[in-house]
Amino acid sequence: MKKRLSTILAVMFMAVILIPFTPVQAASTDVTGKMAGNREIKNISKMMTAYTTAMNLSEQSTTRPVKMKLNDNAKLSIAVFVRYNYKGDYSYTAKELRSETKKLFGKSASVNTIRNKKNKNHAMLVCSSNSKFYKDPYMYCGGDFGDTIPDYKITKVTRTGKNIYTVTTQNRLGCYGEKGRTNIGTTTLKLKKTAAGYVVKGVRYQYNGK
Repeated sequence: MKKRLSTILAVMFMAVILIPFTPVQAASTDVTGKMAGNREIKNISKMMTAYTTAMNLSEQSTTRPVKMKLNDNAKLSIAVFVRYNYKGDYSYTAKELRSETKKLFGKSASVNTIRNKKNKNHAMLVCSSNSKFYKDPYMYCGGDFGDTIPDYKITKVTRTGKNIYTVTTQNRLGCYGEKGRTNIGTTTLKLKKTAAGYVVKGVRYQYNGK
């Protein structure tokens, strides 16, 4: 399964930038005890950590720290990954994609870059659908976890500014029918609390090579 997911997600590594980790410079407050159990933070951490786990399983994964470039391509890929893996939804309208990206990131992504026969942008997990099989114009074109189970654990929540939080999680991976989880790395999310909920403003992760 790892080989299958690696092949499908290999090109997704082009959507990230390798950078060294740097500590947060602004005054921060550890609010782990108060915020780690927050339902919204747990939900968005679960979905985003699953995505970075998929990135860790790509054949071009690295043990160096990675900062994702959250452009429209990346936002759309994350949006369809979330809808496919957590909502069982594999085809979409432009309105649904704009709505999902706004919900996750606070701003809608343009669907103009989604690949079609003329625009083969393979560094995305969404593409134009075949009208013979799907009524919606776009579809999920990535892989799934098969018999493996992505899991996570929030290890730290820090308030770094007004309504701004940094959430650190462990990326864990298990397998159906087997006990235990393997820690395969960490993910750090920058979240902003808005009137509509928490939205993602930054993603960093590091694979430990396991």
